[in-house]
Amino acid sequence: MKLKWIGVLLLISMSTILGWEWGRALKQRPKHIQLLLQSLQILEAEMVYSQVPLQEAFQIISKKLRGPIAIFYQELAEELKNKEKVFDDIWEVCTQRLIGQSSLQKSEQEILIQFGRTLGQHDIEQQQKHLKLTNLYLEEQWKNATERFQTYGKLSNVLGLLCGIFLALLFM
Repeated sequence: MKLKWIGVLLLISMSTILGWEWGRALKQRPKHIQLLLQSLQILEAEMVYSQVPLQEAFQIISKKLRGPIAIFYQELAEELKNKEKVFDDIWEVCTQRLIGQSSLQKSEQEILIQFGRTLGQHDIEQQQKHLKLTNLYLEEQWKNATERFQTYGKLSNVLGLLCGIFLALLFM
């Protein structure tokens, strides 16, 4: 009988924790997108006005930001030291790591990979156009992520608890 109650408590606890984690991810995603948008603004300033090489621009961005976005740019800067690798491959691998380390989703990954394919391939004017287009896509993702958090953020905590209670009652 005691084991049954311990199992019930564990089930409720685990589902509640899963609900909190889902809520945390919903809350973090708009913040991570916002940091990405800031990083692109910094990148544009460094490319257009300072005209620094990409590796140096990535290092500057990594020092100005925090969290997984800063780590992303730091990894890019480190990987660019290896002259044997192709930039597109470096960008794609670092983007995949970023998605795994952050609350960003596949939609942001696709936007970043598309942007990475254009980075450093055009003159400054064209690069600014690609930056602005990427900003528009990311702003749309930010709006969607914010709406999703407002809709499901608090609900996720309660839903986790209620699912645990439901499953516990179902198994009793």
